[in-house]
Amino acid sequence: MLPLPVLTFLLASGGAPALLPAALEPGPVVHPTRLWVEPAPDASASALRALHAELGARVVLDLARIGWLCVEVAPAELDEARAAYAASPLVARATFDPARKLAHVPNDSLYPQQWSLDRLHCPDAWNVTRGVSSVKVAVIDTGCDVTHPDLAPNVWTNPGEIAGNGVDDDSNGFVDDVRGWDFVNGDGTLEDLFGHGTGCAGIVAARQDDAFGMSGVAPLCTLVPLKACNDQGLLFDSYVVPALLYAADRGCRVISMSFYGDQVTPAERAAIDYCWAHGALPVAAAGNDAQVLPYYPGAYANVLAVASHGATDQRSWFSNWGSWVDVAAPGESTVATQPGGGWSTSFTGTSAAAPHVAGVAALLCSALPTATNADVRAAIEDSATTLTQPMIGTWTSYGRVDARAALDRLLGNTPGSKRARVLFTSPVAGGSARASGASAVFGPAPELLVEGIGLEPPRVARVAVDGVALPILARGRAEIAANLGFGGGRRVEVELGGSPLFAGAWERGTGWLYAPSDANGRGTAAWSGGFEELAHVDGRRFTCSLDTNTGRVFAQLSVRKVRGVPTTIEWTRACADSIGAVESVEVYDWSTWSYPYGSFVNVATTTVTNASERSSVIVLPANPGRFLDDEGTLYVQIAVTGGGANAAIAIDALRVRAE
Repeated sequence: MLPLPVLTFLLASGGAPALLPAALEPGPVVHPTRLWVEPAPDASASALRALHAELGARVVLDLARIGWLCVEVAPAELDEARAAYAASPLVARATFDPARKLAHVPNDSLYPQQWSLDRLHCPDAWNVTRGVSSVKVAVIDTGCDVTHPDLAPNVWTNPGEIAGNGVDDDSNGFVDDVRGWDFVNGDGTLEDLFGHGTGCAGIVAARQDDAFGMSGVAPLCTLVPLKACNDQGLLFDSYVVPALLYAADRGCRVISMSFYGDQVTPAERAAIDYCWAHGALPVAAAGNDAQVLPYYPGAYANVLAVASHGATDQRSWFSNWGSWVDVAAPGESTVATQPGGGWSTSFTGTSAAAPHVAGVAALLCSALPTATNADVRAAIEDSATTLTQPMIGTWTSYGRVDARAALDRLLGNTPGSKRARVLFTSPVAGGSARASGASAVFGPAPELLVEGIGLEPPRVARVAVDGVALPILARGRAEIAANLGFGGGRRVEVELGGSPLFAGAWERGTGWLYAPSDANGRGTAAWSGGFEELAHVDGRRFTCSLDTNTGRVFAQLSVRKVRGVPTTIEWTRACADSIGAVESVEVYDWSTWSYPYGSFVNVATTTVTNASERSSVIVLPANPGRFLDDEGTLYVQIAVTGGGANAAIAIDALRVRAE
């Protein structure tokens, strides 16, 4: 659901190991650590004990009455241990520990309408776990109807607080925070005037098998509702930031945030990082503006950003996407709880997609209590189904979330990470010298950042310029930072595990050049291309046609990971069927307000006089630092107004120079 400016609505423990398959689906569901062993008739007890010790196995059941043993081994050694037992002369047979499935469909009356749960493969995941009450999911939103019959059994009760006595019994700074906290009004009431928070809570963890209503994704997990939205539909940082800290301090494993467009502030970023450092996985809606410009909190590194898809896996028309969006989940016409004990069957938006993923994360935390937030995030991402479609290509970094596949990945029953790919590099050109009057001033080169997926160890990474390997300064799943040192050469190459992953040109020059990571057209326009087309003048072009809704060519571009102060925009382009049309370039001014509530500044206006390819350098106006957000992102809009029916623009390169 669409926030204005932060949220306004659009029609919108430890326990026994879980049961998981030992091999890729399809296949039988077997226990991940247990085997059945039938000793040979002449096997001695002492010889069997020695065999168990050799294989690192522990006997958990000795059923001498029927002549079988059940042994437990390490999860990663299940196949090898079974083969070793079967090959031993001391053993007649060795088998896996298979499971039977319940002949069960949830009896919730709205379950047949919950297409989203089937698309997430939740019924298969529920054969592994339906969640555990010790896993808490914070829902930071508009409040929650904690008496709703589908939610009440799963809403958290603070064990350290005595209801209604007006005393902070657990000395946590909140009086009577029995079911959560209202950070707007400063009390323990959680009334939900909008119904949004109640809806999100139901998607995460509505109770299952209560013969009415709906089922949540994680129907046995615990909800911690936190109200951070005032009666005008606004979530200020002074509400959201303490709610984040409260969730982390209460031990919430997952935090669901179905809002976007908030001010990018150091306090919010610090709170997100605090949650991550305390073991929580923040999950946020990508937003509903059908564009690639990054929104927050979704675009923070320590947040799992969720786009929306429909029943056929196509991107929802309203959903944001791009290199900053991690995964996608159902977000169209979903079933959700509503205040007063009711339900809706039309809850729509990335607001619906995010709690679906929060619920999947809660299932994973339930299945493996020792898993870290990084483990859970990696399992969700690496097991996702890649989504591509015409014009926008691969529109999330990882793809559609699959609950069962994520569980398999978490417990090691399916291997590996997503196939590695580079999304963009930063910078793309430049040198260590910048002009200063008649002389050149030399300063330190920025790190060369390689942004992508699947970049983590153990595969060896190599980043080279002109064949010379650069020192690797830092490395994670999504980023490699290399010491650019001498300021570049003519070619950059990235290898992973000895195999080429990326190669791009490099141009020497003053300052440092940064290219858009993402680009899109709007409305009815057709467009193609992105980072690789825009990074260099090489004949490859980002193209965008006429939007017949507005009668103009209109493109949006986001330039991410800029370090330094932007000074110019340099671009090469050609406009078709546009003689006499007006071409304009605008840059967002963050000093006016957070996006999209501030304003763009027009930095160049040109009349198109011919269809030839042209190059221009646009000098940014005074105080150009105002065009970068706190994450180093610059938002650019390009429009061609007054062209013909076949008007279009082809951009060979667009770079921001920073010093």
